Amino acid sequence: MFDSGALRLVVLGMIAQGPRHGYDIIKELKLRFQGAYSPSPGAIYPMLHMLEEAGLAVSQSWGPKKRFEITQAGRDWLEEHRAELDTINAQLDQAAAPIGEAALGESVRALRETIFGRMRAGALNAEQAQKLDAILKRAREDIEKI
Repeated sequence: MFDSGALRLVVLGMIAQGPRHGYDIIKELKLRFQGAYSPSPGAIYPMLHMLEEAGLAVSQSWGPKKRFEITQAGRDWLEEHRAELDTINAQLDQAAAPIGEAALGESVRALRETIFGRMRAGALNAEQAQKLDAILKRAREDIEKI
């Protein structure tokens, strides 16, 4: 979804809006994409530590979690890259915008998890797999007609 430079800008931009925990960033991005995309902790936490090591953010222990805040150097760096961040945010808003009142991302994610969960669990015999294949083909055809 993001290259590392774009993710760094988006995360720092979020921290600039107010202090955040890593989990808050993950949750906010997931909501922004209506559940269709959620960055992994393996992408966010190293990014936060990299921002801290670069002097663009600082962290404080906040209970069992660390809360990250932007530094003045981070604000300066963000301002230097403001046009790029604005472009990325506009692209994200366009890609994540719900169609009408429907937020389809969560439904697509749930369907995918259900299908792959059944496949991984070996819970489908040959007949069930054929039925599932037929259902998916019909669904695709119906969607293409919309």
